[in-house]
Amino acid sequence: MEATWGRGGVDSGWDVAVELAEQIADGSPLPVLASTVLLDRGEILHADVGAFGWRFQAIDVFYEEPRILAFGGPVLFAAASIGAASARRRARAEAEQLAAPQWRSLGELRVLATDRRLLVWFEGAWASVWYDGIRELHPDLEQHRVTMLFDDDPPYALAGPWVPYLTVMLTACLAARRGTDAAAAALGANP
Repeated sequence: MEATWGRGGVDSGWDVAVELAEQIADGSPLPVLASTVLLDRGEILHADVGAFGWRFQAIDVFYEEPRILAFGGPVLFAAASIGAASARRRARAEAEQLAAPQWRSLGELRVLATDRRLLVWFEGAWASVWYDGIRELHPDLEQHRVTMLFDDDPPYALAGPWVPYLTVMLTACLAARRGTDAAAAALGANP
């Protein structure tokens, strides 16, 4: 694998991930890419991949309470009031269900993996996912998915053909940041 690897064919993500894992296990450094975006001083770009993203979070939902105007006698007015109350309860329950924390799609994302963070292109801007903020990493390589948990932020999930490669890269970077000698050597640092 070339040290300047970036995006490639859709079907080769798994093979490239396996090859990268083998190279890291043999002590080879992670690939280094020329960055098309401005990085922090000394920051090194290791991957540029596409993925689909999700965030587990609640949202604000606004709804209008149904209103019923009733004409007629007391029986018709009582029936209309009961129907309106039932419709308000149903609308409120639907809004609460929509607002509850759940996986919400972020759509297709461009993800850059550096030695310090993931840079995620979302809604026309770069968002940083700092490795130091990640508390747990849950890869599901067969599903080409990885979930990241944080102390003070909602979880992220990424999925797609290049996510196994990104997961290998992310694991090596996290291990290096937490002091694992083999991973530090993969990043080119002196253990």
